[in-house]
Amino acid sequence: MNENITYWYSRHYPKVLYWMMALLFLNVIVDPSNKIFHLKYILFTMVFVVWIPSLLSEKPSLPRSMRFILLFTGLFLPGYAFSLGLIKSFVQNIPMGEILYLNSFFFFLLLPVMVLERIHLTKIFNLASLTIILITGISYLILLYNPNTFGSLYTYLVTDKNVAMYALRNYGGFTLLMLFYKTSPLLVFPLSFYLYTLLIEKKRHHLFLNISILVSIIVTLFISGTRANILSLILIIFFYLLFYIYKKSKPFFFLTGFAFIFLFVFVASFLNDTLLNKTEVSNMVKFGHFISYIQHFSTNWGVYIWGQGLGSNFYSSGVNSMVNITELTYLELIRVWGFPLTLVFMAILFFPLFVELKSGQISHLFIAYLAFLFIAGTNPLLLSSTGMIVLVYVFSEMYSSQSFVNKINAIYDKLA
Repeated sequence: MNENITYWYSRHYPKVLYWMMALLFLNVIVDPSNKIFHLKYILFTMVFVVWIPSLLSEKPSLPRSMRFILLFTGLFLPGYAFSLGLIKSFVQNIPMGEILYLNSFFFFLLLPVMVLERIHLTKIFNLASLTIILITGISYLILLYNPNTFGSLYTYLVTDKNVAMYALRNYGGFTLLMLFYKTSPLLVFPLSFYLYTLLIEKKRHHLFLNISILVSIIVTLFISGTRANILSLILIIFFYLLFYIYKKSKPFFFLTGFAFIFLFVFVASFLNDTLLNKTEVSNMVKFGHFISYIQHFSTNWGVYIWGQGLGSNFYSSGVNSMVNITELTYLELIRVWGFPLTLVFMAILFFPLFVELKSGQISHLFIAYLAFLFIAGTNPLLLSSTGMIVLVYVFSEMYSSQSFVNKINAIYDKLA
């Protein structure tokens, strides 16, 4: 009996692990709050249940830089925040759900599974992200053609499951009914992939399907309504159009570049009033958060150096109350962990970009990840399980090339 199980495991192990990982990524993207299927932690555990027997039999070695990144991001950061909150007696006064929020960092521990088993996540990540299009599109059509269902749909997606937001957004004289699915920022990855495939690689296989998917991604990101999503959408499209023109004709590229600069100057005032208007409600909240962070750091230098840890809060004029987390993620990192640890974490976040620049090759992943880090500045997604699987995806692709690993180790050795 044991021999049969061992034989079956050795034969089917790679496929089982791959599909288990695919289901985990799909679940995290579709159900970021873990309130729809309640499978997030079960699938996370099952990945390691499937993987650990193979790990024990082979005992592979991880690159030196990866060991540091894993320990710092996956274990030290949550451990430090919890310990500091415990010392300062913040943890005792918060609900268990907020403590469980630190579990998100453990999802970063999926990285060695991806690298050692050589699982490439681009197909999984893109296909899983496309489910956001279906959910957003169907929900939006239901609201347009059957408004009576709005109450039920709102209650299910927003109140009960906490996976979406509805609002009316005013952009100048244009009003948009936004439907923001919490994982919609991840669509910058398939957006960059399909633009790269169509404009740079010029692949014509399944052309109609690829164009249809690309258009659906663009519409969904626009409908999501957040300024960061829309601005990232515009900048990514502009980048690929300019890059495509550059490859076709350098003189025409410079002409087009000057035209874009002239257009930007011409519409700069409109963009400022539309996207950065301080009188708009969302911008007023963010601006209030920003001022409150600055005041908090200036009157509490210890917080700036050591952080406050898990369970801490501060007063924000953005919402005129005490808050324990805001959308300004990078300032929130400093408040919870302090500036020195935040600096190390930020260096880790930008490490894949630095390595790719050193390699002289700019991929679709580089552009999408840069956009994701920009969006994360005004969205707490980075510190969730969804944000961690993005980091796993990016870092696993970076470590998948042996030449990259050698360069990374050389850079790491110099820095260390």
